[in-house]
Amino acid sequence: EDETTRMTSNSLNDPQIIDDEQEDDEKLSDQDNNKSLSSLTSDSSNECPFNHDIASKVSTAFAKATGIDMEFAIQLLKDHGWNIDQALKATYEAKEHAQSIMNTKQNWKDTNEKYFKILSWNTDTTDSDEVELNNLIEKRTETIIEILLREKPDVILLQQVGTFALTLIITCLSSLYDDESIQIDSSNDSNYVSIFTHKSTIKKKHVSMIKNSENWNMLKVEIEYKNSISIDLFNAFIDENTYSYCFEQINKNNPNHIILFGISSQISDTFWNSHTINLDDLWQMTDQRPETTYTFDPELNSNITGNDKPERYDRIFFRSSTSINNQLKPVHMELEGIQHIKTSDIVFPSTHWAIQGYFDVDN
Repeated sequence: EDETTRMTSNSLNDPQIIDDEQEDDEKLSDQDNNKSLSSLTSDSSNECPFNHDIASKVSTAFAKATGIDMEFAIQLLKDHGWNIDQALKATYEAKEHAQSIMNTKQNWKDTNEKYFKILSWNTDTTDSDEVELNNLIEKRTETIIEILLREKPDVILLQQVGTFALTLIITCLSSLYDDESIQIDSSNDSNYVSIFTHKSTIKKKHVSMIKNSENWNMLKVEIEYKNSISIDLFNAFIDENTYSYCFEQINKNNPNHIILFGISSQISDTFWNSHTINLDDLWQMTDQRPETTYTFDPELNSNITGNDKPERYDRIFFRSSTSINNQLKPVHMELEGIQHIKTSDIVFPSTHWAIQGYFDVDN
């Protein structure tokens, strides 16, 4: 670490090194752009209607006008059949969407109220055999950690966390949070769900794992918030096969305890709408704002490949307590992880946006 520091200091003090580095960076940038441009007409999908020279000029102009990376600009143009108007519309809608969420978030934070805060996030950081992909997962995880430490929710629920990412998150959050993690599937040792509880506001009472005969697991942590409110936290990654069993187990819970359940899934709205559960959906209880509808959004999240339609794959469910003196009232929901990681203007922290909920405390 000291050697790295010395090398950095020496570089900063040597103008020649700086000039050489800048030239090298410019060469690398040009090489990257040329590499991206060379794929313009070679890709058979969404075939480019222009010759290479025109396509190159269109892509360069589009990237400059929108302020995005050349590679991402080309991909956007391809995705929209080289229709510049549609590609521009998609780009500006994505920026407006992110700005709208950030504006709402800032207005909300400007209030001096104190709330119970919970964040649920499918991090999509499952370990990979590919070195480059693992390096990218590390960078994404670092941004995830920055967001968690910035927001400091009372409870953090994470899904689809890989072994390396989980180790990194636990290490960085350990001074502020207690943590519990289990494998999503007993047959897969590198895919976890985790519950982090803030040490200053929450006392952990009991931890258990709920499982079925198919090796599927759900994590449950019983907590006490500010020494007065009993809450049972559940966290799981579910599908249509585990859906019924999952909610059956939750419905057996102590009625005097509040329930907060974070899930990630690949279950469509059609399926959810055709089934009834005895829990309230946080999004439905907090004005159902359009900009917070979708947590998996291929139109806005460039991490997602393919042409899937936007979905609300991630949800927080809530059930009140039967005890009059043991209540939380949901008042607001927002999305997190909607801005690119620091080292890229293409990559987001995850393929999923995070959900963050705010609750009034009545005790």
